[in-house]
Amino acid sequence: MVDCNGNIENDGKIIDSTIYDNVLIEDEIIDRLMISKFKELLEAEEFNVVMLNIMQDIPQKEVAKILNKSQSSISKIKKKALRKIRKFMEGS
Repeated sequence: MVDCNGNIENDGKIIDSTIYDNVLIEDEIIDRLMISKFKELLEAEEFNVVMLNIMQDIPQKEVAKILNKSQSSISKIKKKALRKIRKFMEGS
């Protein structure tokens, strides 16, 4: 709930809307940087699977229909993509 001063009430606590907006902006920046790095790191098909299944929370079965693939191939593509992401995150 937002009061007349633009503050947001959260579980009885008041959060200044400016701070709240800054947090949202920071999250958006991080998300965009992460997506940009994924696009560099992954093959196009891997990127699409990660974006659809993980970022947009679309089930693998539906991703398979969208990309005209079997669910098992989507699972393999996702695992390969996640290995690449994990390796990058570990700094190897």
